[in-house]
Amino acid sequence: ASSGPSASSGPSGPSASTTWAAHREPALDAVLSLPPGYEEFARQGGAKDASRLVVYESDGGVSVRLTQWDTAPGTPMGRARAAHETWDGYDGDARTQYTATSFRGHEAVLADTTWGMDGTPTRVMQLVIRTDDGAMYELRVDMPKGTPLEKQGTTVFKGARDRLEIGT
Repeated sequence: ASSGPSASSGPSGPSASTTWAAHREPALDAVLSLPPGYEEFARQGGAKDASRLVVYESDGGVSVRLTQWDTAPGTPMGRARAAHETWDGYDGDARTQYTATSFRGHEAVLADTTWGMDGTPTRVMQLVIRTDDGAMYELRVDMPKGTPLEKQGTTVFKGARDRLEIGT
């Protein structure tokens, strides 16, 4: 289990004075912390399902999704590449940068994708983690590219990533 604050503020938040709310997600075995203004938008799967997810959205169009699989559907890089293929299938213009990393000692990949450049440009930032027990988590933030909301989305991604607790 990872340790971390249940509510915190700091340089990775939207502002130094913002308090982030910890959203305990028992079905996902995780705690997802978000700044004020994010409300639950969707939830799928339960404790008996092989995967579960929750989506939070802000009024401005930035969405945060956390998915957990009991058994990883491959490697973190494989999962990130599969997501790229999905976005590239829409307009054929997806561009993704991948960075192999770790998250609290677990194998992980950061993926930063832009797609839909001829229509509504979208940026998607992901952290895909495979735990030592073979589970997988994906933190994903979708945001409009080329707008002030892109800065908000990147800040939310970094703050949620820094505060994410898995295996709780």
